[in-house]
Amino acid sequence: MNTERAPLRYACDITEDDLWEVYEFLYPRLEALEAGHAPGTDEHRAADALARMLSSAVLHLESDVRARFWRPYRNRRGSTPVLVWAPPPEAVLNAQDEWRLDKIRENWNALCDGLQVWRDCEGYDPERWHRVEFRDAIAAAEYQRRCEELGLRPRKPS
Repeated sequence: MNTERAPLRYACDITEDDLWEVYEFLYPRLEALEAGHAPGTDEHRAADALARMLSSAVLHLESDVRARFWRPYRNRRGSTPVLVWAPPPEAVLNAQDEWRLDKIRENWNALCDGLQVWRDCEGYDPERWHRVEFRDAIAAAEYQRRCEELGLRPRKPS
């Protein structure tokens, strides 16, 4: 558990470290459960299945957290290179990034839902390992603005 980082607020705050800390917390528990039961038993199969799903979830999330969409860049000489294709417009890049962050949020929340059963165990990080409601501060502000505009009561964070 890394105590130096701020509490997790938005999907854009989720890091590779968060993912691997969840993995390092949970995987040994699943391995021990699997080793404690004979192959072929339901307990052994369940632990094996959960370990595989954990690995898959962490790797998929890591790929999304690492993903960065193309942005204009400069070469070593300081000039913009000549492109043989047209880069996507900024609006498209922003939409792709919003989609990526929504995907991270959904998958992170699913991972945290399963992780909740260990919340009373040593090593569990309640400041970081919880559901996030919004992709970023802009989405949270837009939600708040729409609630006020429509006279709705905003939901409380889970």
